[in-house]
Amino acid sequence: MRRPLHSIKFKIIAATLACVAAVTLASTFVLYNYLNHLLQQQNARIQQMHLSTLQAQMDKYLDDFLSLVLVCANDNTISSAAGLGGVNNLTLNAQNRLNTSLKACPGEGYVDKFFTFNTLGGIIQTNTRQYGSLQDGARVMESSLYQNALADDFKAPYTIALAPSVHRDGRTAQYGPQTVVAVLCPMQRGRQVPTSFVYLEVGLDLFTDLLAPYAEANDVFLAGPDGALLSDVPAALPGDFSLSEVSNGAFTLGGHRWLMLSETLSGAGMTVNSCFQTDALDQDGVQVLYVVIVVFLTGLAVAAVLAVIVSAFLTRPIRRLDERLRRITANDFSFDPEIERSKDEIGAMGHTVNEMALSIDHLLHETQEMYEQRKNIEISLLQSQVNPHFLYNTLDTIRWMAVIQKCPGIAGMVGSLVNLLKNVAKGTQDKITLREELSLLDDYIAIQSVRYMETFTFENRVPEELLSCRIVKLTLQPLVENAIFHGIEPTGECGVITLSGRLDGGDVELCVEDDGAGIEPEKLAGLLTAPHKRDRSSLNGIGVANVHQRLQLIYGKKYGLRVESELGKFTRVFVRFPKEE
Repeated sequence: MRRPLHSIKFKIIAATLACVAAVTLASTFVLYNYLNHLLQQQNARIQQMHLSTLQAQMDKYLDDFLSLVLVCANDNTISSAAGLGGVNNLTLNAQNRLNTSLKACPGEGYVDKFFTFNTLGGIIQTNTRQYGSLQDGARVMESSLYQNALADDFKAPYTIALAPSVHRDGRTAQYGPQTVVAVLCPMQRGRQVPTSFVYLEVGLDLFTDLLAPYAEANDVFLAGPDGALLSDVPAALPGDFSLSEVSNGAFTLGGHRWLMLSETLSGAGMTVNSCFQTDALDQDGVQVLYVVIVVFLTGLAVAAVLAVIVSAFLTRPIRRLDERLRRITANDFSFDPEIERSKDEIGAMGHTVNEMALSIDHLLHETQEMYEQRKNIEISLLQSQVNPHFLYNTLDTIRWMAVIQKCPGIAGMVGSLVNLLKNVAKGTQDKITLREELSLLDDYIAIQSVRYMETFTFENRVPEELLSCRIVKLTLQPLVENAIFHGIEPTGECGVITLSGRLDGGDVELCVEDDGAGIEPEKLAGLLTAPHKRDRSSLNGIGVANVHQRLQLIYGKKYGLRVESELGKFTRVFVRFPKEE
């Protein structure tokens, strides 16, 4: 009698549990450290995302303010009035334009000062949060902002920086002595030293208001270019925090390790910063370790129960799956719902096997259709060939007779025809250079020009650098032929056929355009898919749809032809194929 402890089922379960226990116990500590590192990275990514969002919002406001200043500085009315001074119709008009431009700015409610002034004392104030003063222009010229721009000969279109406000009504700022974001922009830049300027002050409460939704949850704060704090220090940081203690984004404060992330704003050198503890998880390491061990033991017990249950039902779906695979090898690609009945990984594998079988069946049918298309095209091409040697010898005899009888036109036309027929007889699946393709096209155009008595003009605008690219032979001739027969000829007037080309990434795109009759919309929709009817007047019987199918069979579905047309005006046929040299 077989004892249960010696059964294969018991051995599989026992060996599995022993392996799981050994590997899990060995990897628990590694997993714990990895999760700790992963959480820190995730926290850093979240903080960085918040900082990037804040930076984008603040930069948007700064860009709006800079645009406001530059637009007003380049306004002729405002520029002219700023250089005059006094009160007159021109200055009143300029003041109205300044007020209108300010109201259109999204951050208007945070603007403390916005005015123009000149070095002679003239000033034009606007309606802002702070009252204007006749001394504001002089105070700007005394500021470091103006002196720095003057030392640089006003080379920059504008100067933006953190600076003390020119307002002098005793108002105190929360973060320093009336610190604002100031923008100075000179007018009349054609002069060596500008005499008129636009000046703008924006309160720091704009940035603290933008920080408010993020500050409490993400420990975000604003700092100046010199490291001075421009907003409240986050509550999570100790009160003695200073940016001077930060080295490469890391610092130790209050007995804990911290990491600081920063994003620099586009103007004024300000930075928006975020801090978070990197040792928060380490402080609860013992509790976390206990949780991991408890989860491990619980999972081990559950795994034992599930192993017993799963082992009883494992072989049946595997057997069905094996039988299905055997039927596939016997070319049975039908759908089998039985192998998807189970809702576990084996059922998923069964679903994948069914999808694979259906995909194979679809690919077989698609391959058969492509084979039929290729066979039909090859038959069509074979039917278009003529007895070559007899025809070449006859035409060559005619050409020499024309040379002897001094008829160069006939000799040239016959020579062109011989070149065309030789290339048609050799097949149309070969790839030749675009230079050779254009040479064949020139022979064809020489013949048609005589036939149609110069009723059309051909212009070749293909760049020289594309001539070494390889193209399927006799791709362009059917398109030009179509342009002559169905574009130019029906109009009864002289037309122009233009061939152009360009590089589009790694592809070459050629365009055959005519200014003829155009194509009706209902015909245009099915031009590339309609079955081709052989035309007895055509050189080789290859139509536009045939060219499209050849290109897709050779290069793939993303390549081929694209047609644009407007009835009575033009038709453009675009040819796209990968660049090969």
